[in-house]
Amino acid sequence: MSIPLRVLFVEDMEEDVVLMVRELKRGGFEPTWKRVDGEPELAAALAEARWDIVISDYSMPQFSGVDALKMVKQNSDQTPFIIVSGIIGEQTAVEVMKAGAQDYFLKSAIARLPIAVDRELRDALSRRKQRASSVALRELQARFYAFMNAAPMPTWIKDAELRYVYVNPAQSAFYGMTPGDMDGLTDFDLMSSGAAQNSQEMDRKVLQSNREIHTQETLFDAEHTAKVLDVVRFPIRGEGKGELVAGLGIDVSERVRTQQDLELAIQRQQILSSRVIEVQERERQHLARGLHDDVGQSLTALKINLETIKKTGSLEGPSLQNGIDIVTAVLAQVRSLSLDLRPPQLDNLGLVAAIRSYVEQKSTLAGVNGWFESGGFDGQQHPDVENTCFRIVQEAVTNILRHAHCANIWVKVEKRGEELHLSIRDDGKGFDLEAARSNAISGTSFGLLNMEERAVLVGGTMDISSALGEGTEIVLRLPVTPIVRRAR
Repeated sequence: MSIPLRVLFVEDMEEDVVLMVRELKRGGFEPTWKRVDGEPELAAALAEARWDIVISDYSMPQFSGVDALKMVKQNSDQTPFIIVSGIIGEQTAVEVMKAGAQDYFLKSAIARLPIAVDRELRDALSRRKQRASSVALRELQARFYAFMNAAPMPTWIKDAELRYVYVNPAQSAFYGMTPGDMDGLTDFDLMSSGAAQNSQEMDRKVLQSNREIHTQETLFDAEHTAKVLDVVRFPIRGEGKGELVAGLGIDVSERVRTQQDLELAIQRQQILSSRVIEVQERERQHLARGLHDDVGQSLTALKINLETIKKTGSLEGPSLQNGIDIVTAVLAQVRSLSLDLRPPQLDNLGLVAAIRSYVEQKSTLAGVNGWFESGGFDGQQHPDVENTCFRIVQEAVTNILRHAHCANIWVKVEKRGEELHLSIRDDGKGFDLEAARSNAISGTSFGLLNMEERAVLVGGTMDISSALGEGTEIVLRLPVTPIVRRAR
């Protein structure tokens, strides 16, 4: 079966063209051809059709093979070009080959034309495929860089020596650089020695195992801020560069912090749940001890005095006065117990009066100066908010008097718009806040956690600032209308 072939001859002798067409047919081709012998005709032929090959004489009266070669290459550098001449020297042959001709031979050796044409067609097809592959590769690379440059997560590629050969803008910006700045650097140029050593260890595992590895790593960015990254590393085969290791990191710092906060909240809730019964039992023990040791003993003494009066039948003497004194003491003890449970001022006179009374009473008993200030109140507040506010004052003042060794206590409560602001401050020895929080989490100290949870339960917040030797301040913000926290 003949092979179709579109041939453009640049030749002034039609007889020579007929001979070449005959040889092509003998070689298995079925040529469709055209002959031109000047520059205008060649230009028109190149414009009107696509030719598989151009065969040109080297020397013609009004045109030359070299000029024809230039025109063909300008039109399409993929079209094979063969020089055929009656006489051509070796130096001339070298020049035309340098100019871009694929082959040349003498007209006396015209029998080898089909072989040369077949070879050049195959070479041209190979060049077109190679060029198409190169174009496709460049397009793929352009898409890759466009995609990676727009990717928000840091992405990189390292060579076998673990030097950066590619980074996207997100990766270079993480370290405060440009992509070009990072070319050829290693992790030791960017990270702490421990983080760099760990990163390179993971890279080597990827290259050795030829599989991807997922890790979670903490790195410091250009602002010296710790970032938690989910890192995926995987091997790729580089063109002429051996094995490469690529990676990308996804910033999960916020998710990790949220998870830690959630775990901390769950832990605190578990501690609170486990301690509620304990606190209730302690309060009951305190009440029972007060009733038994103080009220009970006083009532027993009163009973003895009454029995004495009954036996003697006389209201004169010390027994009656002792009984009156005992009743007075019992009333004071009952009032004290009642005040500890819930001050009557909170129900009768409101939050401000209850706090003022409590601060004055406790500071007087402890021998310290108690200062109280209030403002902005226009009546009683929501019972839950009042109770929370008073209990936090109660807990805070108790802790101050027990541990702070202070000379002054300042308590200020005021209403600001839709919030109650409470400040409790002392000039005592202060404490290590982080250690106190750790003790609260471990369950060895309950006061701090109890106050914070009380505030949160009604939708409020509480901030504590303290330092050794500089006293302590507690700032509480509560909504006027409590936000109910429902279990989910």
